[in-house]
Amino acid sequence: MKNLKFNKRSLIALLLPISSLLYSQGGGGAGTIDAKINGWTNTLKTSLNAGVAAFAVVGAFLIFVQYMQGNEQAQKNFVRFVIGLAIFGLVDVITHVFI
Repeated sequence: MKNLKFNKRSLIALLLPISSLLYSQGGGGAGTIDAKINGWTNTLKTSLNAGVAAFAVVGAFLIFVQYMQGNEQAQKNFVRFVIGLAIFGLVDVITHVFI
């Protein structure tokens, strides 16, 4: 396969149809772009919340099962779980603050 090279003309020729598609959907104008970006940020926030909740519930259940089985690694796994949950939750909070 030969190397693909983009020059300015091909890049502009590629971007013009994409930008016209963005402006043409929904009547055009900056309002539709803002509405799409708001929709994407709301989707991102919702998916991060769902991810944190799923991580917390599944992780807590697995640690609980390990404790009930008398697993000696359960305490170390619990510490790793709490650290992972803190990092994941911090990413979620930062996302909510800045987006």
